Amino acid sequence: VNGSGGTHIVLPPYYCPRHLGMVDMSTSRGSFLFFLPWEGYTLVGTTDVSTKPDLHHEVPEDEIQYIINECEKYLSPSLRVRRRDVMSAWYGIRPLSIDPNAGDESSASRDHVVSHHPTNGITFVSGGKWTTWREMAEDAIDQCVKNDKDFAAKAGPSKSLETPLLGTGKTEFFPEGWNQALAIKLSQNFDVAYDVAQHLVRNYGTRAAEVLSYAPEGSVKGSRSGLYKHYPRLYEGAAATTGYPYLEAEVLYAMDKEYAVSPVDILARRTRLAFLNSTAARLTLPRVVAIMGDRLGWGEQRRREEFEKADRLLQQDFAGPAANKKGAAMRNACAADVWEVFERIDAKKQGTLSRPGIEAAAQELGFPLNDTELNQAMVAMDQSKSGNISFPEFLAWWNSSDEGEALRSQLSHGRLKGFYKTATA
Repeated sequence: VNGSGGTHIVLPPYYCPRHLGMVDMSTSRGSFLFFLPWEGYTLVGTTDVSTKPDLHHEVPEDEIQYIINECEKYLSPSLRVRRRDVMSAWYGIRPLSIDPNAGDESSASRDHVVSHHPTNGITFVSGGKWTTWREMAEDAIDQCVKNDKDFAAKAGPSKSLETPLLGTGKTEFFPEGWNQALAIKLSQNFDVAYDVAQHLVRNYGTRAAEVLSYAPEGSVKGSRSGLYKHYPRLYEGAAATTGYPYLEAEVLYAMDKEYAVSPVDILARRTRLAFLNSTAARLTLPRVVAIMGDRLGWGEQRRREEFEKADRLLQQDFAGPAANKKGAAMRNACAADVWEVFERIDAKKQGTLSRPGIEAAAQELGFPLNDTELNQAMVAMDQSKSGNISFPEFLAWWNSSDEGEALRSQLSHGRLKGFYKTATA
């Protein structure tokens, strides 16, 4: 099994319609990129880089900036994605499996592989992904049945498509089972805010009422509007950052019913808060540790150890609005951030900056230059020898590095057409 790494970023909801997504099957790198509404926000990805499989992987800053710059193709020229718009980013590794029992081992599959060893009789399944787990299981069982006459004589046809998923069956609170009106009924019967009801039904189905029953007695209050009851949320946020419907009750439910044993289990694998907003996840961490510690009887030392371990993993596995430039070839700011600074310093709107302007821009972008470095930068940027630097020239220099020659070539050939047109007008 080999690995293919892919970076994903989450942006605010206004970058994508709520019920419409898109995919580009041929980006500037020749790979594909999707732009989708997800969990109330905008999910953009992905990259495709050969890598070794591992459980934890820092998000490459260069890959984040590549995705941001690629976004410019699909948005209005007046709408620019800024680096600080990245609410969360993560790096996933896809397994690329090769069947060792096949005659041709030259090509790896992005789908799962089911293989039977003719000598020892072992059947194994490898690769695949979470979203195809039922198909993987069905294919594996079909292969076992096919290769065993006794199994074949006893086994009937697969019932995979007929077997309901958890959360679709009848329950005490929803005896009719899952239906399209479930969120409305949950909101009405339990006086819960509708965004919370939608979240619970989407993730727990007919078990949503059971999740609400885990809210500690006395914790549910009336809302300020008086329209519904307020179940404590994991992250209340400020006015500009509300919109996370995850409840404290979900922590207790996940521990009792879904085998959650660590704070990262809660923030990344049961809820999706770390994937939606890495900063909010880290701010929520102390509360998650407190809830789990109270239920499991953790002492102060154990709580501190769990907090430090979770905080370290969240920092490693999820990026946020602030760029981590360790090991990156490009500098901190992405194209939109650079353009904001360039335009602000270019007060006369000439479309160019002189030497003092370049010095000020570099300083504001967090990359101050001494006289020698500034002279070298001016020589590198000033292709026309005019003493004035256009935005395309400045951006190409900003993203420059020995490793970034291909990127500079793409920039200088007009990949960011919206910026070029504005800067040279």
